[in-house]
Amino acid sequence: MSKQQKKKQFYLLSLGCSKNTVDSESMAALLTKAGFRGTADPDDASVLIVNTCGFIEAARQESIDALRELAALKGPNQLLIAAGCMAQRYGSEVVTWAPGVDGVIGTRRWMDILTW
Repeated sequence: MSKQQKKKQFYLLSLGCSKNTVDSESMAALLTKAGFRGTADPDDASVLIVNTCGFIEAARQESIDALRELAALKGPNQLLIAAGCMAQRYGSEVVTWAPGVDGVIGTRRWMDILTW
């Protein structure tokens, strides 16, 4: 895939409850309206988003594992964003758990996804 094609694509992984699913669908709609296309392959995306869950320890660990995995795979021209309730609850601490995360957006600010 060319760099230009990759530039306007996003990969979105939604973890946790049905509220996260709704927020993920809303983020995807917002990104699509802004000219991005969703992709099922993180390698094809310029923006990688994990809509995290922090409700219970197992969910928090799943979110951290997903962020670490994507951080290890991301290229120099890709952004990795942690969104969702774990991001809301722990804020910038998420970056210490998953180095390589470029931004943290809580549940009250998912609309800011376009600013990244």
